[in-house]
Amino acid sequence: MTISTFNKLENTTSDFELLKSESEKKWENLNLYTKVYGYQIQENSKWNKGLNEKELSDFQSDLGFGFPECLKDFYRTMNGLNKQGINFRGGENIEPNFGSIFYSYPKDITKIKEQIDWVRKDNKINQEQKVPNIFPFLGHRFLIIDNYEQVLSIVGRDIICWSDKLIKGIALDIFEFDHFKLPDKKYETDGFWNDKIL
Repeated sequence: MTISTFNKLENTTSDFELLKSESEKKWENLNLYTKVYGYQIQENSKWNKGLNEKELSDFQSDLGFGFPECLKDFYRTMNGLNKQGINFRGGENIEPNFGSIFYSYPKDITKIKEQIDWVRKDNKINQEQKVPNIFPFLGHRFLIIDNYEQVLSIVGRDIICWSDKLIKGIALDIFEFDHFKLPDKKYETDGFWNDKIL
């Protein structure tokens, strides 16, 4: 995928299909780096089949909040990967470990809930506060479930804007575009998360 194609991406089913096919092409031949920490996508990884409407409804019920159309379209198109990510843990004669990169349902529902709880706890959000819900779709990338549908990168209380659209937030990680060299955008979020952004 080129930067020019990336810049035209919208949260539509057809663009999620494009993202799916382009990413699978990229993953056909991958060089894994054994001297780094963190999960990497394995060669020849493919996206799992998307969710049907009943599964999507169950997913939202399990989390206790509704999804915006962009998140539904993402999960209608794809639902995690067929191979787990591999983490060589620096390659110092330690066995690699494996884990999900893009979260799938129902397999990763516990991990998704743990990620949400972790961020809420670190940011001292209690159940009574009216704070827009967040949804982790990959590692520490979260979609804000608000009127703007922005993507944040959240590690505890370290919060930065990542993308103005879900599809672009996903593409940034897959295609490893230099986020800070992309055209400047003014991201908007509902008040609470705006106040937390670094």
